[in-house]
Amino acid sequence: MTDSPTEQLRHEHELVLMVVEAMEREVDDIERTGRVHRERVAQMVDFTRNFADGCHHSKEERVLFPALEERDAAAGGPVSVMLSEHEAGREAIRAIVAALPDIDESEAARTAVAENLALYAHLLRLHINKENTVLFPLAERILSDQEQEMIAAEFERIEKEETGAGVHQRYHELAHTLATPPAEG
Repeated sequence: MTDSPTEQLRHEHELVLMVVEAMEREVDDIERTGRVHRERVAQMVDFTRNFADGCHHSKEERVLFPALEERDAAAGGPVSVMLSEHEAGREAIRAIVAALPDIDESEAARTAVAENLALYAHLLRLHINKENTVLFPLAERILSDQEQEMIAAEFERIEKEETGAGVHQRYHELAHTLATPPAEG
């Protein structure tokens, strides 16, 4: 049997947290050395845009959240908080992308990268905790087994038809790569 939708999303949270930890290490390194690892940060942005936001948040926003709101009007409050936090994360990533081209010449750009990596990491830690401890238990309580199966099937369709074959695995591998601290040098 396929994992429930919330179990699938919790597993994805584990990957996101691996990249969040890599972001936190990068912030520490920037603060210590004044240097940004451009390629690693670009990989973090890629992971965030295409996996955390493009795949994971897409499934939440397009499938799970509407199902919760349809089933229980009281779910609207927590869902609106989750949606606003998704947007805050997108804003932090846009700020990183805007600053990244100038990191070699500009201390302000390096600071903007560090501050927005730290903001994103902090935001996502809190956000994931809320989803895992509040929103997902709510979903497990109010959604019937049949509704959960339909949501899981839609998640599968999104990954197959929209995200694309092999993409989930590629980002799984990237999360593990980023979780490994770079060699000093």
